[in-house]
Amino acid sequence: MVDGAHRTYRHSRPSGPPAPLLVVLHGSGSTGKAMAVLTGLGTRAPAAGFSVVFPDCRGKVWHNGVCWARNRGVDDERFIAALVKQLVVSGMVRGGAVFLIGISAGASFAEHLARHALVPAVGVVLVGGTATESSRHRSPSPASPAALLSFQGTADPYDGGQIGSLGLLGRRFARLRLGPRRTGVAVQTVAADWAAVNGHSPTPSVERLACPPGRPPVTRLSWEAPDCRPVVLYRIDGAGHGWPGAVRPRRAGGHAEVASHLDATDILLEMAKREVDVLDASVPDEGDEGTGSRADAGA
Repeated sequence: MVDGAHRTYRHSRPSGPPAPLLVVLHGSGSTGKAMAVLTGLGTRAPAAGFSVVFPDCRGKVWHNGVCWARNRGVDDERFIAALVKQLVVSGMVRGGAVFLIGISAGASFAEHLARHALVPAVGVVLVGGTATESSRHRSPSPASPAALLSFQGTADPYDGGQIGSLGLLGRRFARLRLGPRRTGVAVQTVAADWAAVNGHSPTPSVERLACPPGRPPVTRLSWEAPDCRPVVLYRIDGAGHGWPGAVRPRRAGGHAEVASHLDATDILLEMAKREVDVLDASVPDEGDEGTGSRADAGA
């Protein structure tokens, strides 16, 4: 219950001690159940040693700073923060090891939660979505370091701009001067924001990945250094809006195919494992006063 409203979610976890938590946020018009199927994380995350939760938004769209959503009494920021706290306090998940993952509008919301430290996160995964201009305006630099993994097709608004179709409702919001709040930030600007707060130089390493003939080319841009949380961007040239390697891929109208040859779920699980290993290695033994900087940042 949040502000008198009944909020719902799906939760899967491995047996054994409390595990690191993946918070997976669906896109507009979808559900947590559909997200579990789309990504395969409902089964693959527990098999990899992670607890995973799939929250449901109300009204099919996440509130991430849009005034009309707040006026409806929807407080998704509070919902996700309360949900994570409840799972930690109950002993079902491990505190200090939370990853925020989202697709499309869910990606924008995940970035918003992490950027403003509304949910302390060790890592953030953005798929087919970027920060909103309104969220970044309120906090030009993320509040604390976190690993960032991003999968973005260039057939999406890769260089920023309007998020989603305006339609009748959108045009009405625009007349009320709410339109700019749905403007996305350029993908590489968001990556640079996180690279800077994580302590990296502005220039990434660039690697063109091998891919099957006829599939969208993939370029891996990475900011990585010892004792710094990584930032990795998979730029998929010509690819449309969707989850790379989805269990049930869906072609967006007018967009090119989703990159089925790239397994975003496997890549994000490997990233999360590495970050958890860093946290574990940084925890001092009994009597050891030393701590690691990356562990401190994610506690």
